[in-house]
Amino acid sequence: MISCVIRTYNEQALLNQVLSALSVQSIGMPEIVIVDSGSTDGTVEMAKQYKTKLIQIKKEEFNYSYALNLGIENTSYELVAILSGHSIPYDESWLEKISSHFRDEKVAGVYCRQIPMPDANPYEVLRIRKMFSDSEKTQANFSNAGCCIKKSIWQEHQFKILPAAEDKEWAQWAIDNCYKIIYEPKAEVYHSHNECCRKSANRIIDIERANDLRIMRRRSQILTLKQSAGLFVRDFKKLGMIDSGLLKKLSLARDCAARSFWYAYDFNRSRNG
Repeated sequence: MISCVIRTYNEQALLNQVLSALSVQSIGMPEIVIVDSGSTDGTVEMAKQYKTKLIQIKKEEFNYSYALNLGIENTSYELVAILSGHSIPYDESWLEKISSHFRDEKVAGVYCRQIPMPDANPYEVLRIRKMFSDSEKTQANFSNAGCCIKKSIWQEHQFKILPAAEDKEWAQWAIDNCYKIIYEPKAEVYHSHNECCRKSANRIIDIERANDLRIMRRRSQILTLKQSAGLFVRDFKKLGMIDSGLLKKLSLARDCAARSFWYAYDFNRSRNG
């Protein structure tokens, strides 16, 4: 048997598809533990329509690691699959494929390929295709949006309270302690973010804050401005890879500038405040 932990906040639009896909898995429906952080859109009512263990926390209590650790603590089985509330397993063999590697006792975690949703913006499509190819063998992109871990190994090292990238920290710890992290491209989930420029910039800020903590880097305004400029250049270069008309590319170029601006503005504002 396998458990599955899902973190949710206002996921009503897609949660039904997530739970429906889990209910028809070839190896049987897993034990499902949902940790909801104050949804107001009907997510909780949706979760109650399925056989789930629902844990509710206040919105102000939420932290990616705290919610995930709380969910894992309340699971019953050694193998624990992890999904975002908007990560939809591609087919009924997702659990079977992602759990098959644990015959090797040294495997700590397995993560799957992510496929952009049909409405994903062009930049998000490029990002996901680069990070999760159909032949990638790297361990660098371990993601809690779609993975499976051993609870006994998690008990040795729980997810750390970080602004973001708690999954990367955990995977690196596992590798540093002689465990294996596996990428299984044949196991797939639909997962992408269609965010406004400011929200996208703040997601990157959270990742960089986590990197600052991990490598004990001192954050300076100059560093933030350099990263902001680098973000703009990186995104602008991608315009040539996007098959769109001139007006669409002009709109995307504007988004590049907006994302870069909000990255510098919000990072420096939070640092000064």
